[in-house]
Amino acid sequence: MKENDWFIGWFDSKYYHILYKNRDNSEAKAFIRKLTKNINLAENSSVLDLGCGKGRHSIELSKIYKNVIGIDLSSQSINEAKKTTSHGLSFSVQDMREFKLNHKVDGIFNLFTSFGYFSSIDDNLKVLKQCYTNLNEKGLLIIDFFNANKVKNELIKNEVKTIDEISFYIKRTIIDQRVVKTIQFKDNNQPYSYIESVQLLTLKDFTYLFSKSNFKLINTFGDYNLDTYNPNHSNRLILIAKKT
Repeated sequence: MKENDWFIGWFDSKYYHILYKNRDNSEAKAFIRKLTKNINLAENSSVLDLGCGKGRHSIELSKIYKNVIGIDLSSQSINEAKKTTSHGLSFSVQDMREFKLNHKVDGIFNLFTSFGYFSSIDDNLKVLKQCYTNLNEKGLLIIDFFNANKVKNELIKNEVKTIDEISFYIKRTIIDQRVVKTIQFKDNNQPYSYIESVQLLTLKDFTYLFSKSNFKLINTFGDYNLDTYNPNHSNRLILIAKKT
């Protein structure tokens, strides 16, 4: 890991979890149900939730599949996720660029824009090659990313969110084909500043990355209802790829 990787400190900060505490768990449940019905993975499958956070998707996946592993770089998130550990559901702290599993899995889920964080484009290939190595033959890779075209066209440049009596001042800019979010706030009169920086990867970019890592793109969706992907209007870019 590089010292300037923005996600190392931010994802382990309590303020990250405050800012995003109101994520819609009911939407996550509905999405997992629809998604898993659409893809061809048997109920006795082993799957990985790559970049699992506190495990909200892992928990839903464990209701469907026999064995679920969740990994994330944030120790704070994994400590929370481990409170839900049960038979067939486990968590560990690992970097998605170099993760290792005790056994290969049938599916890898990378959900809620947990991709494209790195400063180097080559790191994307490292992640995908690790996925390839840890998947069984013809295993599936599912990536849920934002629709870069819509993000660029409808960028909300300034926003204020007040949560738990903390006002988060959020500024978004496009720099070098990345959407950069600056988050500034005060807590107990102490100023804080964090950055989120995510590559603006398009369907063309993912198709190229898949070709370089021996995955074949087999389907795309444009939202959590699994509607058809539209490059200009869809909220999400959800990709289903198969190991070749």
